[in-house]
Amino acid sequence: MKGSTNRRRFKIILLYLLLLSPWIGMGAIGALKPVANSPLDWVDDKFAPRADYDAFSKQFGAADVVVISWQGCTIDNANVDRFTQSLRESSAFFEGDQWLFHRVVSGRDMYRMFSQPQMGLSDNDARDRIAGSLLGPDHSTTSVVIAFNEDGLRQRSRLVPMIRAAATKYGGADYTQQHLAGPIMDGYAVDEASQTTMSRYAPLSSIIVFCVCVLCLDSFYAACIVFGMSCISQLIALAILHLGGGEMTALLIVLPPLIQVLAIAGGIHLVNYTLDAAEETGQQTAVAKAVRIGWLPCVLSSTTTAIGLGSLAVSGLAAVREFGVFAALGVLATVCVLLVLLPGFLSWRPIRTGQPVAKDRFGLLWTSLIKLQTKHASLVTVVAAIGIIGLGIGVTRLQASVRIETLFGTESRLMSDYAWLEENVGPLVPIEAVVTIPMSSNMDAGQQFALFRTIEQRLAESPHVTAVTSCLDFLPESPFPIEGEFGNRLFQQSEAGISNAGYLNTSSNAKHWRLTAHVSALGDLNYGDILREMQDSLAEDSLDDPTDCYTVKLSGLMPLVHEIQRQLLRDLFASFLTAFVLIAIVMTIVQAGIFAGVLSMVPNVFPALALFGFLGWIDHPIDIGSIMTASVAMGIAVDDTLHFLTFFTRRLDEGSTRTDAVLAAYEHCGRAMIQTTLICGTGLAIFALSDFVPTARFAWMMIALLTFAIIGDLLVLPAILLSPLGKAFDRR
Repeated sequence: MKGSTNRRRFKIILLYLLLLSPWIGMGAIGALKPVANSPLDWVDDKFAPRADYDAFSKQFGAADVVVISWQGCTIDNANVDRFTQSLRESSAFFEGDQWLFHRVVSGRDMYRMFSQPQMGLSDNDARDRIAGSLLGPDHSTTSVVIAFNEDGLRQRSRLVPMIRAAATKYGGADYTQQHLAGPIMDGYAVDEASQTTMSRYAPLSSIIVFCVCVLCLDSFYAACIVFGMSCISQLIALAILHLGGGEMTALLIVLPPLIQVLAIAGGIHLVNYTLDAAEETGQQTAVAKAVRIGWLPCVLSSTTTAIGLGSLAVSGLAAVREFGVFAALGVLATVCVLLVLLPGFLSWRPIRTGQPVAKDRFGLLWTSLIKLQTKHASLVTVVAAIGIIGLGIGVTRLQASVRIETLFGTESRLMSDYAWLEENVGPLVPIEAVVTIPMSSNMDAGQQFALFRTIEQRLAESPHVTAVTSCLDFLPESPFPIEGEFGNRLFQQSEAGISNAGYLNTSSNAKHWRLTAHVSALGDLNYGDILREMQDSLAEDSLDDPTDCYTVKLSGLMPLVHEIQRQLLRDLFASFLTAFVLIAIVMTIVQAGIFAGVLSMVPNVFPALALFGFLGWIDHPIDIGSIMTASVAMGIAVDDTLHFLTFFTRRLDEGSTRTDAVLAAYEHCGRAMIQTTLICGTGLAIFALSDFVPTARFAWMMIALLTFAIIGDLLVLPAILLSPLGKAFDRR
């Protein structure tokens, strides 16, 4: 009677799911629509350095630019003018009457301006004024800089190919000879890499996961059920993302495979519990018994995993916060799917497998491990403790980076373009200094000239700066000192040209003058050190202004990027510590003891400390893809730990010795743990082939963390339980 009632309930739930499926499907499709990605999009206006950058962009235009050049793009080539004219006038670069660019300027434009008679410059002097920024070492090769406005940013996926086409049609540049770089291209390349990852690797990953599922479970039907549950969970997670106002950014592309990993882990455990119950009590009561013994560890592990992911909500980076929140919601939805739908399908048709043979093989492994742990439990515990401490010290050596070379491999088209442009035109990273002089200031032209010249010299003192472009470059050559009434008149006459060039902004109460130091985007440069050196240099006594007549501030894109890097490290430690504390509280409650709860956290922190400590010792920088794995790793490790401890404590409560209880936990959970690691590890491995380095790094780091997690749960945890410390878990 009870079985028929449950079947009717299951059919009603399926009916509701079918009724909701159009909304789930549309939500999932909506979430998968491509959106514009950029490292700058990883922070919002609540991030103080972003607010500073937005203020700079409002004054001088955004640093969201495309720099384009090609072989033959020289200041003597009239085709460059035809190309820039098309960018300024073609309807393809307009939306209605609104131009989609903020500014388009070429080295040829600037050379022509400096060559005007009123500038009083020789040909060589005119070329020198743009050398290192818009003119290459050969004093001929130049580039075109295209600054996008907000409307253009939203359409960059359309505009970048149009720019390439215009360069071919009007500039005479063959597509294969074009070289494009800059923040816009960084984001555009991220967009392409994200879509490639989703379209190329996600289906392959699913096929691999299903095939390994069949091999591990030795049942096509069981594999279909587990894989089907993971697919339903992914669709629901994507629908939640879309309906919750989120977008499929380059970071959230790991959400579907992550949900797949966790759904399969839970499904594998429940299927194995069902198989064990079928051997003990028969098929009729197997599913009910499996749910009865498996629901608690499943709910606890999902809750703690959600806590681990939710800890990312403390991040100062908007993209990381979004990932944490939606991943946590996806995990909670997944456990509901597993505990409601999977038992229904298992009851509908019993599983037929050849598992007894596999179980015998695993039985030999468990017996061997028990013998090892019984003899050397204390030794394994001590070695693990020393390893955790030693690797934990390496965590303090971690460095973060969001530089372009951490996003793409050196052989990628984007990195090759960066290298060509830097070699043939000039450095591509601008470090901006903004001098603000209030309208109430009594500084005359001579004092301002001297100030700008001093700041220019200070910026140029850095060995990494190859050129400095300042408002002074737009002043005509003068045979007289720039001071007094003559200086004031010269500055006033030049202000329009300086403003049009983007190096002067006049507000109601101040004038903001801009100086740009040009630094390489490539090479082993520490931009943090460069910024600190410049800041210290600009703060020296000779620039002090006791009358508050002016302020000097480093601004632009690079300080923002530097702060994002610092925030990454802060977030790594904050989210990991938050996850540790919250999960530890849950574990102390579950284990009914503070010491036991803290001890049970050892295998949970072991994977993250082992991997991140190793990366710290070898000075390998972490990126935004890496930071997400720390809290995720703890959640995944907790999943297996809770399943293992649940059966261990149940056997202890039944009167078994700790040795017998560990063996029982091995027999009930060990096979599922290994199967989960194999299935999820092979499924994630395909993402390591992605051109988008953070996604590839996320994949191999997750594989490493899954490996460390299985070591922690099958070696370290049993060693702790069988050592003298294990008495803390015996509540008798």
